[in-house]
Amino acid sequence: STAIEAMKLGAYDYITKPARMDEIEVLVLKAAEKARLRRENLALKVRVQRHEVVEGLITEDPALKDILASLERIAQADLPVLIQGESGTGKELVARAVHRLSPRSLFAFVAINCAAVPENLLESELFGHEKGSFTGATVRKPGLFEVADRGVVFLDEVGEIPPTVQVKLLRAIESKEFFRVGSTRPVRADVRIVSATNKNLKSEMQGGGFREDLYYRLNGVTLKLPPLRDRKGDIPLLAKHFAHRFAPSKKLSARALQTLQDYSWPGNVRELQMVIQRATILSTKDTLESEDLPLDIQDQNWKGGAVRAGLTLADMEREYIETVLRENEGHRGRTAKALGIDPKTLYNKLGPERPRKKD
Repeated sequence: STAIEAMKLGAYDYITKPARMDEIEVLVLKAAEKARLRRENLALKVRVQRHEVVEGLITEDPALKDILASLERIAQADLPVLIQGESGTGKELVARAVHRLSPRSLFAFVAINCAAVPENLLESELFGHEKGSFTGATVRKPGLFEVADRGVVFLDEVGEIPPTVQVKLLRAIESKEFFRVGSTRPVRADVRIVSATNKNLKSEMQGGGFREDLYYRLNGVTLKLPPLRDRKGDIPLLAKHFAHRFAPSKKLSARALQTLQDYSWPGNVRELQMVIQRATILSTKDTLESEDLPLDIQDQNWKGGAVRAGLTLADMEREYIETVLRENEGHRGRTAKALGIDPKTLYNKLGPERPRKKD
């Protein structure tokens, strides 16, 4: 009964007499580790709350923080918002924040990826269709503009909208009226447009791929999100955040963090998240090292990447293998694992003349 009462009062565990010292030592170590994880979890939550101006978007970058700090004023203005940035920079997170902070937050937020919908179906998705208006239209279907009445429509990859639909989108924005496909009766809907693109719409306008009048209707306020490679200081913060999310007990080594910072991140935050998730799943160690990261990230950060002139492809491969071998202190098993190849393949590439280090 005293053991049960102690557990209720917060004791980590209990020991029955006679107690062995090794048993006490193990329990104390486990209790200390649990307390450490609890403290780190609390500290990380505090850091995230301090840096997370927009829910889900963590940053210490001054330029991005300035953009995010202006969101509340932008949200209240009820102007259309155009968000520019590469894929994976958090454009939809910013769009959802505009909706959440605006007077329209009580109504729907409806998102559509314009690049993912076939051209012949995009108009129907946006504005709806009547029964029998085309093959497969067995019932009347309301479009996203109707569903989002008094709310927000988020047009992701707006630069992919074909010219025929651009005309109808412009009319819907200007008059707040549109026609369902196959209908002659106008439908009214009051929506705020938030759009996003990874294209340069001004260049698209000059090439005739995007209507100039629609562009000026969409960019009441323009927000340009920087890519992750321009926010190097955010990489360790985000990496630690994702590592804690996927595996709270695992840490990233200083070398792994440096490898992550040296990478260019073409897929931005989305790519970083997937890399950390993969590493936490595949690694059995408590500390994630550089060799736990995908090989393409290790390749790009290879110091021999500043290739000397005159090297053949075989020479470059040989130098890289020897670099990784040195980093693994000559251990061929670890080197093969870091390179993502079979140990026999590594042996053949190095040749039998190299003395083999005993495991």
